[in-house]
Amino acid sequence: MTSKFPFGVTGPLDDMMKRQREQSDLIKQALGPSFALQELTRKLPTGLAAIEAAERSGILKTAALMRGTRIGEVMAASEALRLSRISVLKPYATLNWMMALQKTGFAINRDPTGILAKQHALVGSTVADLAKLGDLVGTNRSLIGKLMAVPSIGAQFRAMSEALSPQLGILKLAADRARMIDMMTLRATGRAVATSSAVAMAEQVIEAQRIVEAIGHTDDPTQATDLIVAFITLMSAMFSMFGENTVKELRNLGALALLGLLLNFQTIYKEVTPQDLTPAEQHAHGEVVGRMNTIEEKLDEILAADHAADQAYVETHPRGELKRIAPIRRDPQGKAQILMRGDAGMEIAVKESRGKWRLVIYRDPLTEQLSEGWIFAPAIAMYVVPEGE
Repeated sequence: MTSKFPFGVTGPLDDMMKRQREQSDLIKQALGPSFALQELTRKLPTGLAAIEAAERSGILKTAALMRGTRIGEVMAASEALRLSRISVLKPYATLNWMMALQKTGFAINRDPTGILAKQHALVGSTVADLAKLGDLVGTNRSLIGKLMAVPSIGAQFRAMSEALSPQLGILKLAADRARMIDMMTLRATGRAVATSSAVAMAEQVIEAQRIVEAIGHTDDPTQATDLIVAFITLMSAMFSMFGENTVKELRNLGALALLGLLLNFQTIYKEVTPQDLTPAEQHAHGEVVGRMNTIEEKLDEILAADHAADQAYVETHPRGELKRIAPIRRDPQGKAQILMRGDAGMEIAVKESRGKWRLVIYRDPLTEQLSEGWIFAPAIAMYVVPEGE
């Protein structure tokens, strides 16, 4: 039986998409060092291709540490509910879903308020810090190896990978959808594929997701060391390649969560230090932690700027919430494709009215980024009813 979804494995466009994936490999070859890195990670004996099929749920480390307490029970229940929502909503992650995310991302990136100007400068300065971190990690593999050989540290990295597995799956899915859209656009307009920054960034995001999931599936300290080094080096290459536009590109791909993932890696690394480090390794460890602290401070500011830009984007629009579960559609008509199903209580901002339909801005529950779509007005409870309604 042939899938109705045209881009599925059994869909009618599968051969075309295969050719486009081959074309994207040519793009990666043009990227130089980052392509070589991806080739190395492919050869690791973990079988990264098989990992893509593995989808496991879990709870955050903090909730696990509080197991048996009332707070822990509430946190675990909340996390389980959120993860269950991801699996329920995932089928809606279509090309139109990604196009809605991109439309909102492009609008925020125009930044009429100037909020993101400081962020761009911060990203530019972070490039050098990440490049230095990549060099430090790459030249001190023995230090990383000793860290990963400590059972508690290796277990924390694996637990993080498993807990974040649903989000990682969405990162990959969003990047893949964005890559499809861009490849189809390039074919339609006749533009050279090599000029597409969206395709190149999507390839990097997908590779980062594969590396992190691979960490969750290996108990071999040597292999885990290779993967940690590969992840940090890939993040360094990504920032270096896109510079001040790194965050803008990630927002357009629905992949801003990748920055939070980098912060998680750094937090675990800094938590513990093995006791058997040589003086040279102790010095290197201090350098790595110092560089991570600098990057962490900048990433916190970068993410804070994103939050402020999101707030600025919606603050001039009337606010409200959904009275009940309601479909969010691509166009203002009942037969239009459903982009997402919003829960009762979901906060929205009304951007435009058209008859009984409202174009609303909402926070996409899969990527945690702002998106927009049309909702039938009776499903919305406005906090303040606009004049004339």
